[in-house]
Amino acid sequence: MDQQRQKIRKLDNSYTRQRERDFQHAQAAASIRRRRKKRACLIMAVFMFFALIFAVQIVRAKVNYASVNAQITKQEKRAKKVQATHKRLTAEVSQLNDKNYVEQLIRDRYYYTKPGETVYSFPNQAPKDVNDDDQ
Repeated sequence: MDQQRQKIRKLDNSYTRQRERDFQHAQAAASIRRRRKKRACLIMAVFMFFALIFAVQIVRAKVNYASVNAQITKQEKRAKKVQATHKRLTAEVSQLNDKNYVEQLIRDRYYYTKPGETVYSFPNQAPKDVNDDDQ
């Protein structure tokens, strides 16, 4: 078989030279296509990597934003409660500065009486405990 291969020769004419040039040109074009395809895949991979990083950053920022908004809402509710308590306590302080209110409070809560005064207890009304608050 080796002898047969040695007996085969390539023709050297314009047709075979043209075919050889076309074949080499096709191989070069295929090589360029492969390189361009590899380069495009590499560029796409780098682009996808950065897109993924940016997407993760956006998602983190959104989660952080939602968390901060939740905290703001919670603190606003707490501030409203504190303001309501402050308003109530301020009203209480102003009432405690009123002599008539303090007198009435002491009479109701601690059963104080003026000299010569008598306190009557009605069965329908349960007496308030000394430790209970009016709130």
